[in-house]
Amino acid sequence: MGKVVHGLDMFHVATVTSDEKASAVFAKPEPLVGAVNVSVNPNTERNSFYADNQLYAVLDAMGDIDMDLEAADLPFALQKKIFGHSEQGGVQFANVNDITAELAIGFRAKTSSGGYRYYWFLKGKPELIPIEHQTDEGNATPQTAKLKLKFMPLFHNGNWKAQAESTEIGSLDWFEEVIYDKSQITTP
Repeated sequence: MGKVVHGLDMFHVATVTSDEKASAVFAKPEPLVGAVNVSVNPNTERNSFYADNQLYAVLDAMGDIDMDLEAADLPFALQKKIFGHSEQGGVQFANVNDITAELAIGFRAKTSSGGYRYYWFLKGKPELIPIEHQTDEGNATPQTAKLKLKFMPLFHNGNWKAQAESTEIGSLDWFEEVIYDKSQITTP
């Protein structure tokens, strides 16, 4: 019997501090509470090649990977870290010269078998977040924070995503660090 995936929680964000051929380095992941939804769309280019009067091969090339993430809120402290804003006297300033960080995004979804499916998307560049608010019309309507990111493969090893099921990862604490390389996984 197949599994059904449902639900979403445990958003985590980590900055990519270095991505070199020899290694990749990530900051310690921080929780982003209030996961609402996430959508990931890998863009691939597919070309058909014909030979001997028939389809001979289908060639795929990976493009960028689009992620739309929605959370209850994106706290100012995290915005400062992600977008490179400055702060003075409790006031945060966004400047045209701010440098946006590259991010890893992790989360999990439930499975109908009682476990979870875990994900890390490894190196994405976020767009500035839009600001949308509306007046309350008799009842309070929540406004969420929406973040758009473009992901790319790591220069270190070409990986762009890590995923696992709770039955496969044993005692591995998925959100303790960004899982990005086979060398991080110990097998019994």
